[in-house]
Order: sequence, then structure tokens, then C-alpha cells
Amino acid sequence: MPRTPAFCYAFISHRLIRAALGDSPSRDVRWIAPAPGTRCAEIGSGGGFYTPALAAHLGSGSLLVALDPAAHDPRARRATGTGATTVHIAGDGLALPFASAGLDALLYSYSLEEMPDQRAALAEAERVLRPGGQLVLFLWRPLMPRRRRASALTALRPQGEGLVLVRSHHGLQNLRLAYRKR
Repeated sequence: MPRTPAFCYAFISHRLIRAALGDSPSRDVRWIAPAPGTRCAEIGSGGGFYTPALAAHLGSGSLLVALDPAAHDPRARRATGTGATTVHIAGDGLALPFASAGLDALLYSYSLEEMPDQRAALAEAERVLRPGGQLVLFLWRPLMPRRRRASALTALRPQGEGLVLVRSHHGLQNLRLAYRKR
């Protein structure tokens, strides 16, 4: 169950609000390095803020799965135009419907902090990524109470040999992290 009240989503998802907070879909999707035939999942795709830009960035011949508990939301099914074949499915970030080592990239676009067990969500992400796969996390900084923010950051520390931090950006309103699976 989402932690952010439903009435807040329309406000925080508005393109002008997101732009004011520093989000730019065409720029932000570059955190994922595309390659021919990339298999990528956007976890928490919501109303499709990043989906069209991510599909275009991945390019034709790639597959993008937009996974969200509310995949039936008509806003999420906007035309993605050229680029990756895009499939919208309903799903839970704690039980990803993908084979082990079946994906090349995962993007959690401000969705990890909505999950009740972030460690379990990250374990699932690690399970479905192939060796060398990319995990990109965008987190809201000010909207997470201090305790939740600390628990999210603790959960993001690599456990053992699995995920290696390769890039980070600490903005005023958000935190962006990119990991590579060993």
C-alpha cells in the first residue's frame, strides 16, 4: 500500500511541479545506458512521467516494462512514440514478475520510498538483474521524514558482493543513485 496519500499524486506528478523540483524526463533517463536489445523495467511508473522518454532513450529493438500497482491508470498508457516496445503491467515492487537475471536495467522513479520493505525490494531488484545490469534509483529527499530517509539510505548500502554504486547525485529535492550488479 502506498505511503503517500492518493490526493498528493496529482499534485506532485504535475509536469510543472516536477520541473520546479529539478526533474526532466529526457535528461533523467540518461542515467540508464542503452544498448541494442535492452530489457528494462520502470518500477513505479505511475502516470507515465518517465515512460515515453525512457522508451525513446532505450530505442527500437528494446523492451520497456512499466510496472505499477495502478497500471490501469489511463495516464500511464500515453503513446510512447518511437523507441522501445512498451508493456504496462500491474505489479508489486516486492515481488517482481521477472525471471532471475532476466533484465538489463531497472529504474525506480520515486517509488522505493513507497515500499514498506525497502531491503526486500532491493533484494528483488538484485535478483532480476543480470550480471552487469543497471539499477537506477530516484528518491525524494524532503518528502521522506528524517527516519524514513535514513532507513532508505541504510537499505541502499550494497550488501556483500551484489550491487556497486557507480554514480550519485544529491540534489536539493532528490537523491539519485546508480548501481551496477557484479
